[in-house]
Amino acid sequence: MKPEIEYISNHKYPGTIAYKRFFYRNAFKGVLRKHRVKFKRRRIGRDEHFVLYPHWQKRWYSLFEVSENLYVPFTYSDFARAVGFMKVIDELGVNFKHLLHLKSEMWFYQDLVPKDVYVIDYLFDDVLRIKPDKAAMIGLTEINRNGEVYVKTRDHFVIKELPKRDALYLQEDNSNEFKGISRIPAELLENSKMIEIFIPSHLAIHYGYTSGDLISVHTTPYMATLFGFDRPFIQGLCTTNLLISKLCMAGIQLKHFTITFARPVYIRSTVYLYYTDKEYQLQDKNNNVLCFGEIN
Repeated sequence: MKPEIEYISNHKYPGTIAYKRFFYRNAFKGVLRKHRVKFKRRRIGRDEHFVLYPHWQKRWYSLFEVSENLYVPFTYSDFARAVGFMKVIDELGVNFKHLLHLKSEMWFYQDLVPKDVYVIDYLFDDVLRIKPDKAAMIGLTEINRNGEVYVKTRDHFVIKELPKRDALYLQEDNSNEFKGISRIPAELLENSKMIEIFIPSHLAIHYGYTSGDLISVHTTPYMATLFGFDRPFIQGLCTTNLLISKLCMAGIQLKHFTITFARPVYIRSTVYLYYTDKEYQLQDKNNNVLCFGEIN
């Protein structure tokens, strides 16, 4: 039986009262609810009215200090994706404290044009058991217009502290796709260039206002501690967009970009982006790899 398409309202853009009401309500529910993993059905969603508003595009460029004369494929649809993602997580019953965004893979086929209307299709196919206490979920997103694909994204999520009673009902992952996915490269990239980046204290909160990712673990020391971190850190997709902007400003035209998250990128820290025309690593001052990936 073919799954029914669930039509999603994106609430126009992150600054609207409707979006903030939706986000905060679901964020609080996600942190407070009992942790369960109940995958009942394949989920297919569709947002038929995504618009990149010019004033919102300018906020992205201003946030990452990029000239508007340079095209950067920022992940403008983050807030719309969050709506579909939160609905899936709500049905699963997963507590946000046990959810980890592990990896993203992106393909940029065509530039999004401000004021044009796009369709975003979502697919959450299955939840698989990868270890006795861990499960994995893959989310697929496509932004298209008139049948042509503009952007495609594949996100990997890990669900930690998998309840034993729920693990029994999940199919085991036999693809080995998640095996070693967070393995951290041991050596510095050969013939790489380096960009030094300071992470200011305001970046996480300003990214939250721009992207719609308003979870306070990134902005409030108490919430960061509650989630097991030393201090607030920028959002994973904030790191993604920061690196995309730096690579584009360095002259690289991105068509394919992957990022695997290894450690938090804390606010008020200096980090170092090492890159070639094929791959990159982000490191802290102690040479710990924070994230890494492939380009083009």
